[in-house]
Amino acid sequence: MKKTKVLVGLASCGIAAGANKVYNKLKALQEADKLDIDLKITGCIGMCYREPLVEVIDETGSYLYGEIDEEKAVEIFDKHLKQNEIVKDYVVKSDLFESKDDSFWDGQVKIALRNCGVIDPENIEEYEEHDGYIAIKKILEGKISQEQVIKTVLDSGIRGRGGGGFPTGMKWRFAYNNKADTKYIICNADEGDPGAFMDRSLLEGDPHAVIEGLIIGSYAIDASEGVIYCRAEYPLAIKRLNIAIEQAREKGYLGKDIMGVKGFNFDLYVKEGAGAFVCGEETALMASIEGERGMPRKRPPFPAEAGLWGKPSNINNVETFANIP
Repeated sequence: MKKTKVLVGLASCGIAAGANKVYNKLKALQEADKLDIDLKITGCIGMCYREPLVEVIDETGSYLYGEIDEEKAVEIFDKHLKQNEIVKDYVVKSDLFESKDDSFWDGQVKIALRNCGVIDPENIEEYEEHDGYIAIKKILEGKISQEQVIKTVLDSGIRGRGGGGFPTGMKWRFAYNNKADTKYIICNADEGDPGAFMDRSLLEGDPHAVIEGLIIGSYAIDASEGVIYCRAEYPLAIKRLNIAIEQAREKGYLGKDIMGVKGFNFDLYVKEGAGAFVCGEETALMASIEGERGMPRKRPPFPAEAGLWGKPSNINNVETFANIP
């Protein structure tokens, strides 16, 4: 018999609505009753207006409960988790019957957000179970060349997802063609647009997808160092990124001789930005990393020729990197 899984959405949207209290209540009830369930956190499930959200996945199917407070959490625990009695009044999505919110999900196909609301973002094993780090393994074990990786990205048609829309593969090719002893690859997670939270949702819900995209990019362009430039107003995203980076190091996806491939060395760190809107522009972002005032630089030279610290550099958006694997 498969163990019942309970997921509580603990992205910024859920936490703001009180999801931490709901999670703590369910955890206390589980421990008091010694109930054998798999209680986990997850990122943004997508229905922010119904937060806090709690998903119960048992042997009969999936049931997403919306607008759950501590009192409702007790009811779900007592009825659904202990007695297998679904509390239909709170269900906003289910595999087994229609709900009043079904129209919200119609036509949705998650690509960049494929793992958000599905996995525990602080657990690298769950990312691996959902085909995580398979792409970089395929490249290294199959001895796929840098040119082939760049051609695959170019042929895919993916363009910069931060708004510029420049072909990603072409950008990588420019950086690859400029030879240097050190190259940098940078993830632009500044997201300064008012009300924007796409990047934040990805970083909070699936940080390893972004890290894997960076690793693939580093291999393609010969970068040995990486930076994720994230605004300090995203404390949860920064926390989960740092957890994910440390886990990736422990697993051998970052560091020296990655996955046993001699000479493939790459590591990265998170640089917290002070929240200047202009630092979303790539040359201003690089100036900020260097400790200078975040001001756009004249081009040419372009970053692919002389970017961070005057070395060839490549900058892509969070969503771009999340799509790469």
